Amino acid sequence: MNHLNTVPNSHPEAVNALYHSTHRPPLSQLLGHVRRLSRDQVGCRLLQQSLDEDGPEAATAILREGLPFLAETMTDPFGNYLFQKILEKISMEERLILVKTVSPRLVSAALNLHGTRSVQKVVEMSITDEATSAQKNAVAQAVTKSLTPAAARLCIDSHGNHVIQRILQKLPLRHSKFVFDAVANSVGDVARHRHGCCVIQRCLDSATSPARSNLVRRIVEKALDLMQDAYGNYVVQYVLDVCGEEEAAAVCETVIGKVSLLAIQKFSSNVMEKCLERSNDWVQELYLRELSVVGKIRELMTDPFGNYVVQRALSVATHAQAVQLVEAMRPHLSCMQNTAGGRRILAKICRRFPNFNLNMFIESNNMNEPHPFMMPYSQQFSTPRSPGGSFVDQSAFPGGGAVHMNDTKINSGNESPCYGVSN
Repeated sequence: MNHLNTVPNSHPEAVNALYHSTHRPPLSQLLGHVRRLSRDQVGCRLLQQSLDEDGPEAATAILREGLPFLAETMTDPFGNYLFQKILEKISMEERLILVKTVSPRLVSAALNLHGTRSVQKVVEMSITDEATSAQKNAVAQAVTKSLTPAAARLCIDSHGNHVIQRILQKLPLRHSKFVFDAVANSVGDVARHRHGCCVIQRCLDSATSPARSNLVRRIVEKALDLMQDAYGNYVVQYVLDVCGEEEAAAVCETVIGKVSLLAIQKFSSNVMEKCLERSNDWVQELYLRELSVVGKIRELMTDPFGNYVVQRALSVATHAQAVQLVEAMRPHLSCMQNTAGGRRILAKICRRFPNFNLNMFIESNNMNEPHPFMMPYSQQFSTPRSPGGSFVDQSAFPGGGAVHMNDTKINSGNESPCYGVSN
């Protein structure tokens, strides 16, 4: 098949006749005008109808005529649909020829609003069932070889990231490994980007492999910086969510000694809550000791982000750790009733210690005997209430007791860009 045949010039009169025809023009009348027809909606539709109805002969003929300029159609508002249809209809051998022909333009197309659809179609059609293993490898290699030099740039582009995610979704690791390597080498920049953090999450969704492990290792190395970033914190949280115990422990250990500082920051406070949930016993003990320091606890309790970390600590702490934390908060509990964060903390204490009595607790500051709420949970219900006393100062909670308050974290505008949000 001679793919470099000279294409005759398209005559405007002939093209206008095609547009005004009452019936679909036959393939023979369309040939010779493919370039002109591919640039507008009506002409592109005529070519696609021919591809659907005239079979492989039409696909081969249109490819033969269009091969010199099909790279241009990838980014055309109408031509990109023709390009995708041609990919579907031609044979695997012809598909390989087409991909190799347009490969120098794949990066620029992937960065384009219309071209990204064309390149995603190239990725999808490189692994069709009718192809042999050798054919699949040849097409996939042509695609990845073209995209590899710009992989990191594609990850953070509003259009290119969709191509990268399609590669991760469709191609086996031997062909998608270049994405893992590019992201690992530029993890600091990619993870801090709205689209880049989504790409990294898709990388972490893949099966365990050396490439994935290397990426996780690089994330852990930069975890302290990333968790303080608007998008990087989601990458660190995702490592804690989907990775193994050893990898999660490595993240948790990076914040030891910095818990109080990270807890009062908008983005890292989310990570700190997750660390409290995933940390092992040894790390959790260090966390609770740091949170229980008398000089820092008041700031945490009154901070719009830190109070949620305190609440989470009360939920995951052992009985002894929870008692130590409440004791550290004792001097500040009386003024906590006037703040939303303080009321949430009091509600959490009340849930953890059903016999907790705020007024008695504050008044008995100098008493040496243990308070009822300090008893193990199984013994708290046998402790009688004080005459006329309640578990908490109910006047501080309009509309009901503290145990019924909603302690759901208020939306602070830090919503993940990758969950139900279109890119």
